[in-house]
Amino acid sequence: MRHRLLVLCTAMLLFFSACRRQPTADPLAIDFSCHFRAQYADMTAAGTLTRRTAGTLLLEFSEPETLNGLSADWDGETVTLRYKGLSFDVDPSKLPESALGEQLILAFDAALRSEGTHQAENGTVTITGGDASSPYTLVYDAKTGMPVSLSAPNVPLTVTFTAS
Repeated sequence: MRHRLLVLCTAMLLFFSACRRQPTADPLAIDFSCHFRAQYADMTAAGTLTRRTAGTLLLEFSEPETLNGLSADWDGETVTLRYKGLSFDVDPSKLPESALGEQLILAFDAALRSEGTHQAENGTVTITGGDASSPYTLVYDAKTGMPVSLSAPNVPLTVTFTAS
């Protein structure tokens, strides 16, 4: 009886491990730099995005002219804003959830944790995540892991990414 139970358990283990979904694409890149163009409500902003590790992000703005030269650096604990030689730290919890950097970190980190629904096709991976009050769609290149676009309609925010 034990032998049959052992054979049955082994067969089930082999069957279920064979049915496990295999990854179809490389994961989202962690350490990268790219250009971004964001439409946030009525404002368009552009610049360079640098991501070093999970939970971090550096945005260096070049557009609009009023933000040219401004950088915002999320280090996981604080956000450091720099402009024309001046800098000050801001507690990230004091920033609105809809801030551009906060939305980017939220989506990038969720993708790294494999949260949301993933769909691979035509060389990209589309991740749909968030909850009913703050859904988002993140698209990244399946081969390089580089982000392509982010949409958070309730913010409202759309971002496109291009190679540096």
